[in-house]
Amino acid sequence: MPYETRMKEWITDHDIRQKALAKEFHVTEAALSNYLTGRSAITLDVLVKFAKRSGLSMDYLVGLSDEPMPSMQLTDSERKLVENLRTLNRDQKELLLHTIQFMQKQNQRE
Repeated sequence: MPYETRMKEWITDHDIRQKALAKEFHVTEAALSNYLTGRSAITLDVLVKFAKRSGLSMDYLVGLSDEPMPSMQLTDSERKLVENLRTLNRDQKELLLHTIQFMQKQNQRE
């Protein structure tokens, strides 16, 4: 699905006025309309501004992914936890999940 379709869907779903977006992105209404209809190729800076404004990933907007949200950025320690988690069997993963949920409940009480 091309960026035009995905952008138009987001704009419609969020009841955003093209006039307001054009002003926010420092382009004319006509330019934004042309981007959204495919009459003109969108500039990279406007696409980046739209991604930031909408919270949609660039990969999603340009059709490289069907996942609209950007990947979660992990710290080194979080990445290591995920790597270690992937080495566990199903029962171990389930036990770990229960342990985490127990710790979260403890934190809520404090």
